[in-house]
Parts: sequence; structure tokens; C-alpha cells
Amino acid sequence: MASDRTASPPAPTAETPFGFADFLRVVDERRSLIRNVAFGFSALVLLVLFWLPTLYSSSAVLMLEQRKNNIADLSSVLSALPTDAASVQDQIQLLSSRALAERVIDKLKLYDDPEFNPALAASAMPSIGDLVHQLNPANWGAQRVAADATSQHDAIVSAFLDRLDVSALGLSTSITVSFSSRDPAKAALIANTLADAYMEDQVDTKVAAARAATRWLTDRMHQLAAQVQSGEKAIAEYKAANNLVDSAQGNSLVDQQLVAINALLVTAQSDLAEKKATYDRVQAMVRSGDTADVSEVVASPLIVQLRTQEGYLIRQEADLSAKYGPNHPKMIAIRSQKRDLDGKISQEAQRVADSIASDLAVARAHVDSIAASLAREEKLAAGDDLARVKLNALVANLASTRTMYESFVTRLRATQDQDDIENPESRIISRAPIPAAPSSPHRLLFFAASLPAGLLLGVLVALLAERFQAPLPRRELRPLLEPAAPAMARAPLPPVLAELPATTDMRAADFVADNPGAPYSQALTVLLRRIAPGRSARGRVAVLTAPGSDMGRSVIALCLARLAAAQGLRTVLVDGNFARPVIAPAAGLGSAPAGIVELLNGSAPLSRALLRDSRSAALLLSAAAPVSAAQALWASPKMAELLNYFRQNCDLVIIDAPPAQMSRLARLCDQVVVVAQGQAPQAVLEAALSGLTAWGAPQTGLVVTR
Repeated sequence: MASDRTASPPAPTAETPFGFADFLRVVDERRSLIRNVAFGFSALVLLVLFWLPTLYSSSAVLMLEQRKNNIADLSSVLSALPTDAASVQDQIQLLSSRALAERVIDKLKLYDDPEFNPALAASAMPSIGDLVHQLNPANWGAQRVAADATSQHDAIVSAFLDRLDVSALGLSTSITVSFSSRDPAKAALIANTLADAYMEDQVDTKVAAARAATRWLTDRMHQLAAQVQSGEKAIAEYKAANNLVDSAQGNSLVDQQLVAINALLVTAQSDLAEKKATYDRVQAMVRSGDTADVSEVVASPLIVQLRTQEGYLIRQEADLSAKYGPNHPKMIAIRSQKRDLDGKISQEAQRVADSIASDLAVARAHVDSIAASLAREEKLAAGDDLARVKLNALVANLASTRTMYESFVTRLRATQDQDDIENPESRIISRAPIPAAPSSPHRLLFFAASLPAGLLLGVLVALLAERFQAPLPRRELRPLLEPAAPAMARAPLPPVLAELPATTDMRAADFVADNPGAPYSQALTVLLRRIAPGRSARGRVAVLTAPGSDMGRSVIALCLARLAAAQGLRTVLVDGNFARPVIAPAAGLGSAPAGIVELLNGSAPLSRALLRDSRSAALLLSAAAPVSAAQALWASPKMAELLNYFRQNCDLVIIDAPPAQMSRLARLCDQVVVVAQGQAPQAVLEAALSGLTAWGAPQTGLVVTR
């Protein structure tokens, strides 16, 4: 028996997946709901389309110009407009900016147009589109402050931008400017005017940038000219203060003098060395007595002449010595002349030596004088160099300033000579034409699309209603219970509390206890919530019955008892099948030591008669043995006292009662739930409901099984 309780329920239980046949059944059962939703959606779409104003759209196409005028190699004030994707998006933002919109509005005087001015639209006869605009909560604030000029101006610009659409044309550098208006000619005019205003804005931007650059360059050039003049003046004043004089070639006079003196010193030193060498040679010859050789060192004409005479005397002496002998008067005279000549040569050599010594002293004095002059010039040059350090800094600063000045002059001339300053960076390749047909709304298309969309929405609503077990309307219950029955006037039926799969297998109660999240368990939870809304409905007695011998009500009763106990409700399940109890054996409880008969006649206490469910905290009360006189038990006063006791001490009492006992139970319960099969004959159900009405049954609901 335990294995039976843990086994999964048979095929008719909640594990059956939702298939296409179930979808068709839901559509058939709730076709009126689907029809109403589809009709309401289409009617709403038609009403909105009727209210929306008719708009005409026209588009102009702009292309960012990539080619430039290269006649002159001049630098532009503004760099060429880039054509990458980010730059194209920047131009799109510029075309859709409020500043450009204000420019077009002022040019076309659109603030006097009721289509864009909410204040004028409010004073005029409003159209359906205007009513939609005014009923929009986003526009209520603009209507309240329409008297404010600033808010009114912002509202006009916002209305203008709402009709504007700017987008890139594919991967090209072209931009499409589209505008929508109620007047086709106005739409084309505004689109073309916006494109022209964009090109004018480009030219104005370039002209303004050129003017600003020219003004800045001029001011900067004047500043640099003043700095050049100030630098030249500072250099002149510094030269005068430090006695710095430069030659025509730009060199320092001190440096030139230093070079010249240095050259003179070198020459003088060379001359001094030469004269000293000559003096030393002559002195050596004089000391050695070789005065006759002085002429070889010093070209003295007198010594040369004396040496010539001496040579002549030597030849005469040689001739006479052969004729007369050494003591001849002529020989003596010749020797006397030779001695005179030697004395004269020695005197002349000494004189030459003294002259060379004098020249040497003069040369040495000259060298010393030049060296002294050189020292003085070097001292002056050192001071001049120190003074020229700052002068060089002043000159370098002046040169840098003059270079910047000349560069700014060249840049200013180039800016003033630009010939493409008034050429825009884009051009219009397609002007906006006057549209012949409206662009929106596409009423026929939207209305045609609303029909299948409404049907899909209706089907979705029907599936949601099926998912959450929404009660079927009474007019849909009859075809559900008796699909083949002809349409005729019937008595009103109670509401449907739930629609459940039909099963008589008591193992479905075990399935519900093991799988509380299954669709079948969820449907039973919804049914429980409708029978017992919560602890606020304490002591509620609900009777489950069915027309005919339907064992499905016993399965539902046990499932509801276990779900209620799982939610914390003190629950008692009464098995009203006294002739043949079915719930206790199905729950695996076996036979009780005492039953309802022993309880009512007082032979057993309530504690012995109640059994606890093996899968939950619910309590079960049934007959310990089959009872033949079941009607007498239900009609006894003890039964009413027992039910009153349960009302006071329990949260929910569920009674599984056969239809034959309902005449006694109708007045003892708080709610009657009739479990009806979907294919049950309509007459049987109406007869059961009529009997409940006649017996004074309280609130009644239906559970349809299929």
C-alpha cells in the first residue's frame, strides 16, 4: 500500500503536458473573450488612427564635401571637415540642434504658425490631432506656462524638433534631413530651409573663425612689433653704457684690434729673433778676430770695399815679393797699407756690431711695447666679453621675437588671402520635393495589422485566464458541459471555480503532496483559495458533491484537505460515503477502531474516531464499517452539533458527500461545490442544481472536470 501512495498518478493527472489540442480547447472555450479583446483592440487602434493628424514628409540630402580648392597653398583658419563616422554623427547633432532650429523658425516666422505654437493652437479651433497633443500629459506643463515667453519659445522649438529627423545615408558621407508637417509644401520648404541654414552656418562659422584669427593675429603682431622695438632699444642702450662698438661686419672692434696687435707682435718677435741671431754671429766673429768675414753676415759696402782693397794689396805684395824681397820699401809700404786696411775693417766691423746691437735693442723695445699693448687689449677684451654675455642674450631674444613677428605677419597675410573662406564644407545634392502622398499615419496598414494583433492579444489573454484558472462566464459553461446540446434558453448556472483534469485515481492526492508546484497542484490551490480565502474564514464547512456517482469528487476532497493542512489550516475531512468509505483506504489508514456512528451514539470519543492523514496534518472522519441508514445519521441532531464543534475548533471542514445526502447537508454547510464532468448531460446538472436550490443550499460553485 505504501508503494501505491508514492507511485505517480496515471495519465489523466496534472503531469499531462499542455498540447495543441489543449490550445484548441482553450480557444474554443474562451472564443467570446478572444473576440471581445480583438474587437476592442481594433476599435482602440481605429480611434487612435482617427485622432492622429495627417502628416507629409519631405527630405533633402546633404553631402559633406571632401574635395578642397588647392590653387594656393595657404593654411586654413579651420581645418578641413573630417568625414569619419564620428564626424558625420557630429554634423547630424548640429543639424538637429536647437540653435539651428531657432534660426529656421525665425527665418520662416514659424512662431506665427499654429502647428508649432501651442498658444495659437489653443486659441484656434482644435483638430483631432491637436486634441491628442493637448491630452498628452507631457504637454500639460507647456499649456500652463504658455503665457511665459521663454517657455512658449522652448515649446515652439520642441514642436519643431519633434517633426525633424536627421540620419546618415548608409556608409556614405551624405546626411538625410526629413521634416514632417500637415502641409506638404511647408514640409519641403522647412527641409530645404534647414539645409540652407546649415550651409550658411558653416560659412558663418568659418568667417567668424577667420575674423577672430585675424583680430588675434593683428593684436599679437602689434605686441611683437612693440617687443622688437623695445629689444632694439635695450641693445643700443646697453652698448652705449658698456662702450661696446662693432664694425660694419658686426664684429667687435676690440677683437679686431686684438687680432691686429697679435699679428704685429708675432712679426716684431720674428724680427727681434733675426736681429739677435745676427748680433750674436757678429759678436762671435769680432771676438775671434774674423772681422773680415763680417760682410758675409752683414752686407756692409764699406767692409766689402776695404776687403777689395785688401785683396789688391795682397796681389801686389805677392808680385813685389818675388822681385824685391821682404825689406823692400814697396813691400814695407804694402804691409803698412794692409795694417791700415785691417784696422779700418776692424773699426767698421765694430761699428756694424754696435749698430746691430742698437737695432736689437730697438727691436726688443718694440716687442715689449707691442706686448704691453696686447696685454691692455686682452684686458679690454675680457671686460668686453663679460659685457657681451648679456648683449648676446639681448640679441638672441630680439632675434626670436623678430622671427615670431615675421611668422605672424606671414600668417596674417595668408589668412587675409584665403579665397575659399566663404565656401561651405558641404553641398546639397538633392533638395526636398513637395510630397504627393502623406507619410503618416498609415491608417489602412495599421488597421489591417490590428486585426491579427488583436486576435493574438485575445489568445494571450485567454491563455492567461486558463493559466490562473479564471472562472468561465455562465454563457460559456453550457457548451463546456454539453458541447452537442442545441442552443436554447437555460436556467442560469453558478460560476465555475476551477477546471481540472478528470481522474478517479486516489494516487493523485499523493502526487499533489509530492509536487506542490505542478500545474494540477496549482489549480487545486486556486480552488482551495476560493473555497477558504484564509484564516479569516475560520470554521468554514464546504461540501463536495456530484450529480451521479462521480468518484472524482473524493480525489479532489483528499487533495484539498492535504493542501489546506500544508498551508497550516486545521483541516478535517469527512468521508460521507458511509455505505462504502473510500478515502481512508486510499490514504493508507486502514479501518478505524471507531467511526462516525460510534461517535454520534456516544460509544466512542472524538479522539478515537479521528484518523490523522499519513501524508499531512489533516484529520479524517469516516465510518468504521459500512452503514446502511446513512440518511438518519445526517439528519440526527448530533450531526449538527458535531459540525458546530468543528466550526469552532477547526479552520476548514471538507465533506465528501454523495448527492443522495445533500437534502440533509444543504442547510448544515457554508458552501456547496458541485463537481461536474465536462460531458455530463445538461439535464442531470440542472436537476442537481435545482435540488440544491430547493433544499436551501448556501453559496454554490462548479468544478468542471474533463
